[in-house]
Amino acid sequence: MIQKSKQRIDELDAKIVGSLEEALGIPVFQDHVTEDEFKENLKGKYRYIIFETGGMKRAENKQYTLIQDVLIRLYAEGLPNVDHLQIDVIHTLEKNGYVFVSSDKTAIQKGKEDAYVDEVEFSFTRAIKYVC
Repeated sequence: MIQKSKQRIDELDAKIVGSLEEALGIPVFQDHVTEDEFKENLKGKYRYIIFETGGMKRAENKQYTLIQDVLIRLYAEGLPNVDHLQIDVIHTLEKNGYVFVSSDKTAIQKGKEDAYVDEVEFSFTRAIKYVC
């Protein structure tokens, strides 16, 4: 049963990447973007998504279910309507088994330039069946 839990984690990770890339047309990376990827694949443009998984806790009133936190960061340089993108991300992940918790939108300075990039940080959870 533990192998099924691990397989479920892998499937859910793949759904983040596949579903968001298809829905938004923006590349998705796990944990970070390397400098080489940023320069070569992204051409130095802040237009990508990073996802990170967090800790786990037992679901309330569900002995055999774990809940894991998932953080999604969307960087949207030059994209016209970030609020629309927020709805797209929430909709896409919720239909793939994720539960939306909250989002926080801000602008970050692009290096030392007088330019800014929209950043939206999403908090989701996902459920994983677990039987020892």
